[in-house]
Amino acid sequence: MKITLSILFSVFLISLSAQEIPPREIYIKLDEGEAFMKSGKYEEANQALLFVLGNLKPLPPKVAYLFGRNSYHLGQYKQSINWLNKYIQLQGTGGAYYDQAVSFLNRSEEQYMKIQRANSVDNSLSTESLYDCGGLDKMICPVCKGEGVVIKKSAFGNTYQTCPYSKGLSYLSCEDYNLFMMGKLALPTN
Repeated sequence: MKITLSILFSVFLISLSAQEIPPREIYIKLDEGEAFMKSGKYEEANQALLFVLGNLKPLPPKVAYLFGRNSYHLGQYKQSINWLNKYIQLQGTGGAYYDQAVSFLNRSEEQYMKIQRANSVDNSLSTESLYDCGGLDKMICPVCKGEGVVIKKSAFGNTYQTCPYSKGLSYLSCEDYNLFMMGKLALPTN
């Protein structure tokens, strides 16, 4: 009898631990993560966002933006670039956080390039200095920011030029993106 009760109690505890977390709790954590980030508590925000990443499927694009932005504040620039690119790819230019995502993406890329240059003893391409495109074949062009054109403002109005790096497309191949991040992507000759 004692063994049966013990087994039943163990099965009950295991079933409790295997239950899914209610979506409401996950979204509360998401809101907490955003609030922590906005108040400068980036480690706490990271913990809350990691909880959301581990428990919410599929992930809303907002999570990619928040995690990418928070990663920037933590100095995890490569991770920031991955998540912000993912947000922009999912939402495009019409996303609610598009402008902020592009701003933090540019900052992350700038910091990442500084670190890469500082760590680069050898100017040749090595697997250690390659940027991980996260399995993606294409990355948002950091020059035109996915627009395909470069807009230059002058006293006489705006001039539009096809992006020389993406050749009018909104993206670079992973290989070209790596070259650009290391400052080695040459402009095509006309």
